[in-house]
Amino acid sequence: FYVISSAFKLKPALKHEIGKDKSRQLMSKIKYHYSEIDKRRPNENGILGFHRVLLMIGLSLYRAMEDEFGYQDDLIETIHRILWRSRFRDITRIIAFFVRHSKNPYNLFLRLLGPRNDFFFPCPPWEKIEVELENGIGWDQKKCPYYEFFKDEGVVGLTKAYCDVDKRIAELVPNHVELKRQRTLAKGDSCCDFYYYKK
Repeated sequence: FYVISSAFKLKPALKHEIGKDKSRQLMSKIKYHYSEIDKRRPNENGILGFHRVLLMIGLSLYRAMEDEFGYQDDLIETIHRILWRSRFRDITRIIAFFVRHSKNPYNLFLRLLGPRNDFFFPCPPWEKIEVELENGIGWDQKKCPYYEFFKDEGVVGLTKAYCDVDKRIAELVPNHVELKRQRTLAKGDSCCDFYYYKK
């Protein structure tokens, strides 16, 4: 667990949000919950194993903070901020850097995050229907293991912290890509829509 949390810069993100002393106490609780979740959730290999680790980090953080501070209305938003101060922010900036400096930023963006990226988002367990757009491309996502995971755990709101990857990367390349989204599974819609327009 400590290797994983270190790789994702979880401790510095916690320290920034809740202070040094509280973050030290919380890390042991996060470890406890991470181990408990790891034991009862199905194991995965390859890229799905990577996604599994990401999900367990967010859920164990949620459970630990709920133990420590009790449930609060802004708990999900607090966790959202912590996750985005961790390695998540670095990953989005790296992707955005390569997109901005490529010969065809829009096409590279789609190769990395678009509907045909079956390496990082394999189908199944994702289920995507490609949508042709004027001056763009998109997809309606009918199934998402992130949404299913948090739904099973009773904390659907945590899905947003992970869904925001696309939004945040698009915001870092405003001269090349515009992302439009109106529907999400987590809000009760029939799908998540991801519509990307070339600028």
